[in-house]
Amino acid sequence: MGKGAAKYGMKSGILPEARAILKNPTVRQTDVLQKLKAPKAKGTDGVGFAKNIDHPRGSHRFPPQTKFVDVEKLIASTVPEPQQPKVPKTSQQEAKQNKAQIRRSYLSDSFRKEEQRVLRQAELLKEKEARLHEEKQLELATLNQSRSSDLTVPTLHNLLSGPLIRPRTPEEQEILQMKRKQNRDVLQLKAKERRLDNLLKLYHVTDEFIVTEGQLMKKIEEAFANESSEALRTKLSVGTARPRTKNEKALGDALFGSLGGGNFVGLPSIKDYVSGEMNTFARDVERKNQALQEQRKTNMDTIL
Repeated sequence: MGKGAAKYGMKSGILPEARAILKNPTVRQTDVLQKLKAPKAKGTDGVGFAKNIDHPRGSHRFPPQTKFVDVEKLIASTVPEPQQPKVPKTSQQEAKQNKAQIRRSYLSDSFRKEEQRVLRQAELLKEKEARLHEEKQLELATLNQSRSSDLTVPTLHNLLSGPLIRPRTPEEQEILQMKRKQNRDVLQLKAKERRLDNLLKLYHVTDEFIVTEGQLMKKIEEAFANESSEALRTKLSVGTARPRTKNEKALGDALFGSLGGGNFVGLPSIKDYVSGEMNTFARDVERKNQALQEQRKTNMDTIL
């Protein structure tokens, strides 16, 4: 740790702040030119001395003029190229000329890059100020709109002249059309399933239809042959036990997907068979049974 580390908090390895290469603004900095050409403020907010007031001793009544620098002229005056290049006679002279050329090129590049950095910094500052101004204007507009809406009482004329319902956006209209189409498709599917279920029921009960006189006489003889009054009333659907049995059969059909009190295959079973779920379920059950049998056989062999 050197002697000068005390002014850096007894910390070594800290470099001093970088000094600006360009001491004065360049001719390409238009923002600085506009500020200097702008009219000076007067009155209490102004800068300078009034006519009847003397300026302090050792100071100037008017600020010094700002000097603008042309980077190319600065390079030409600071690191000019040799007017009469000398031919090196020894290797030391050649190395010295190369080092001088490198120093000139490095300093020239530093001046140009510093000018570009200053200009870029000014552009970023302008963009930031413009963005902050837009945000401030938007906030003020929002506040003014909310205040005006709070203080303004809607009249009957305004209510009748304006739309009572907010119109839907194109995205909302598209979503609504999709929902309506989906509802129509669901209703059509349910109607088709209901018609298919009715057709399946009709197909299963066609065997019980009486279409000839012989079938009618046969059914009458079967109904009145050696039957009690309650059994006859049940078969004719006028007894008390008939509705209860009918409800029980309907409940069983709804639970197990069958028809005719479990005597016929219903629509859910047919859909499972067509889709392949029934076969998949049967294969899974068979595979599980085989695994259980093999496990049981292995356990018996282990015990014996």
